[in-house]
Amino acid sequence: MPSKDVRTDDTNLIELVAEHHMLADQALVETAGLSRDQWCRLLRNDIWVQVTPGQWRHRATPLTWEMSIHAGSSWLGKRAALYGHTAAAWWGLDGCARHDVEFLVPRSRRHLPPWLTLHTTQEWSRGDVLLRNGIRTASATRAIIDMARTSTPRALEAAIDSAVRMRLTSVPTLTKRMNQIGGRGRNGVRLLRTLLLDSGGESFLERAFLRLLRESGLPRPLPQVVHRQRDGKVMRVDFQFTDQRVIVEVSGRRGHVSDRDRQRDARRRNELQARGWTVVEFTTADVLEDPPYVTNTITTHLTPLHRRTGLAAVGA
Repeated sequence: MPSKDVRTDDTNLIELVAEHHMLADQALVETAGLSRDQWCRLLRNDIWVQVTPGQWRHRATPLTWEMSIHAGSSWLGKRAALYGHTAAAWWGLDGCARHDVEFLVPRSRRHLPPWLTLHTTQEWSRGDVLLRNGIRTASATRAIIDMARTSTPRALEAAIDSAVRMRLTSVPTLTKRMNQIGGRGRNGVRLLRTLLLDSGGESFLERAFLRLLRESGLPRPLPQVVHRQRDGKVMRVDFQFTDQRVIVEVSGRRGHVSDRDRQRDARRRNELQARGWTVVEFTTADVLEDPPYVTNTITTHLTPLHRRTGLAAVGA
């Protein structure tokens, strides 16, 4: 709430905007009981500052990223949606700073406020736009494809991995949509296609593990596979070589240091082994500092001698 420059004739309006993202419009002005003369005087004295045509903020309230998004979304209407880095940040993806305010629209508009950037497109399907927290935004899949045009590899990696971890997209979904709209002349497609080769895990360590296997010529395992227990609970494993009945965990079980955590991990491993799976675990040091140990161990466990029989897993 504003802490200064509060006038008695706009106190009601200040209280009202607190429930509307700190933005006032003509309807709220009228609800607050302000006359036309009172409102014009407040505008003339710069007590209330225009954010977009028809929306204002109190001059004691800074224009935040979230406020800009709500203002832009309200002004541009139902044909616009958050774009690229802004959409990715709105979804909460890693590697996306909250400072740009970008929208995707069927066609551009004039007289834009300086904090707002518009992008136009002819490749915009219904599935590309979703509603999140009351704001129309590009899906996580479309946001990643669009942000690839200007993103650094590290930021794009972080966005992909976090989107997969949050179940907002998947590598097959990203690949399919990228191929649909990523023509030869589209910037960022080559970088995105390269990064997707090692995507599918949920962390930097899992990405490093997939890259290590690829560069060593080893087969790619299925990432993030769900196994269902008889009691209805699920066990999600990092990687699975289904034909060889081998499961690989590379998380190092971080944070699992209590007796209860160790008990849960042991029972989880016992359950998988009882079903005929070989469970192999690698630490961060193994993957990053001793790649030969990792590749040799995987190679050994992928030989026909290690094939087991048992119940199949349910794919993620």
